[in-house]
Amino acid sequence: MPDTEMEETKAFLAELEQRRGGKITYRAFSAFYGDNRGILREFGVFFYEVDKSFWFQDFERENTFLGFKIGAKKAEKYVMFESSFSPLDVVGIRKVLKSRARKCVQDAKPFDKLKTYNPVLFALSEYVTEITLKDGRIMFFQFIDSTVEKKIKQYQMENQDTKGD
Repeated sequence: MPDTEMEETKAFLAELEQRRGGKITYRAFSAFYGDNRGILREFGVFFYEVDKSFWFQDFERENTFLGFKIGAKKAEKYVMFESSFSPLDVVGIRKVLKSRARKCVQDAKPFDKLKTYNPVLFALSEYVTEITLKDGRIMFFQFIDSTVEKKIKQYQMENQDTKGD
């Protein structure tokens, strides 16, 4: 990574830490985000943790092909989307088909009809992680691995252990 990009990245992370009032202890990238409030982002979401809370935000992106700008028509004005949740508010995590999750978000189809992924078809289809919160919010992320799921479960187990003391 060139020095300029490295400095921009450091400045970006420092600004986030200042805004959130703590150190970023984990970060990941999701190639997809959707939720049951009709929000859909298919061009990258930065996901990070500060003080045992997860935060995420999308990025503005220009359509390019082989380094050339494409799409002559005027695009909608970009408005950043950001949100957060506590791992202790998570009541469900599972994998679902990305295409069906997208359809639920776009067409307001019933989210409870989404089927859990089939391991036999896993190599043939794209899947996303569905995270359901106590307040009824359902979010879909396309992470590279299952680290976020493991962290959520770890925090929940730690919370159960401290309740038992």
